[in-house]
Amino acid sequence: MAENKMEQVAALFDKKLGERFKIARGHMILDCSFNAWGFDLHSTYDSRFIESEASILEELLIGEAVIVDEDRG
Repeated sequence: MAENKMEQVAALFDKKLGERFKIARGHMILDCSFNAWGFDLHSTYDSRFIESEASILEELLIGEAVIVDEDRG
């Protein structure tokens, strides 16, 4: 079996597995986290425009979605 790389993926974004953070995706702010089996979307934002956790992870990886700086006011 191949090595699980999700911890390294989380580290690319300066996050740890299980650590919750916000992502800006268009006009939406989503509550998310990385985990050992992939990516979790914790937001209850009900929208037909949110396809899946995998599509949001892909958008994050290619720069179409960004992690929101939680220190901003």
